[in-house]
Amino acid sequence: MHRRLIVRAVLVPLLAIALAVALGSWASGRQPDTRSSLVSALDALPAGTLVAGFTDWAAIRDELDLGSASTAAARASLTEGASLRDLTTRSVLGGVVADMHVAYGWSAADLDWEVYGQAPGGAAMVARLDDAVSIEDVEDRLESIGYTRRGDVWTLGERAATEVGPELAATLGHVSIVPRQRLVVAADQAAYASTVLDTIAGSEPSALSVRPIADVAESLVGSDTAVVQSGPFACRATSLDALGDDVVAQGRAAVARAGALVAPTFTGRGLVDGAPTQTIRFVAAFDSPGRAAGQVKVRSALASGPFIGRAGRVEDSLDLLDATVDGSVTVLRFALDPDSAAYMSGEGPALFAGCP
Repeated sequence: MHRRLIVRAVLVPLLAIALAVALGSWASGRQPDTRSSLVSALDALPAGTLVAGFTDWAAIRDELDLGSASTAAARASLTEGASLRDLTTRSVLGGVVADMHVAYGWSAADLDWEVYGQAPGGAAMVARLDDAVSIEDVEDRLESIGYTRRGDVWTLGERAATEVGPELAATLGHVSIVPRQRLVVAADQAAYASTVLDTIAGSEPSALSVRPIADVAESLVGSDTAVVQSGPFACRATSLDALGDDVVAQGRAAVARAGALVAPTFTGRGLVDGAPTQTIRFVAAFDSPGRAAGQVKVRSALASGPFIGRAGRVEDSLDLLDATVDGSVTVLRFALDPDSAAYMSGEGPALFAGCP
């Protein structure tokens, strides 16, 4: 497979300007949100977000040729088909489609997109309902299930939690609805739900106000599913340390041949489905364009040969298509056989996406 290395120096990425304009317009409600689903989703999460997982449910339904997935059979096909192709690994709703539809009257099958973010202050899911779902019906069902409303936050009672089951209760314990944007917010704490609502309203900064997150998001636009992680999370997730001294020694030798690795500020992965192969992007943001230009050479050199910490060679599951730099961000794009491996958990040794 032909590989190409491209370095582009970008002094002032146009996305930063576009995001600033779009954010102000979207928060004010003056016009529809025309941004990509991933950008819209990350803009709903607070600035303190350290890990975020995104699922583009509308795109997945299209790719699986399920239409609106309005029948029980179609919803079952969505659950199975998306899971087999690693498209719902980042979702907190993908495994409870049938149960949620029975209890709540809607599910992941009725969403445009979903994002789940974790921060020191709490964890929250934000999802956009598609146009076929009635906001009034959603709120009526919350009341009938046994939620009580205080201000903008609906809280699930203990008896009702038993009826909906532990998984749904853990995810949907505190729920808020933002009718104008057709958003559902579910948080682990009522106070954090309020923080997310303030973020959506524009009175608190969003994750996109963090420049590395915005830069990583730009490189992942178009993904059917994506994960964004702060540097320390990504470094732990890709580490060889737990695999023994021999594996660590192999990794150090490989890095020594390729050049020194530098820890990124934020990383991301984004999967785009296709038949029969998929493409996956591994993205890393660094503190300067010069650092990124050096790192793309090191990381592309580590993207072939023995897959240290895993069986076989990197090429057995990941075929490097291109390695690029845009400003301070590196992108390695691979062709991926979904039957050979799954990478959207964000976990597992990977030197080309790792840290020193």
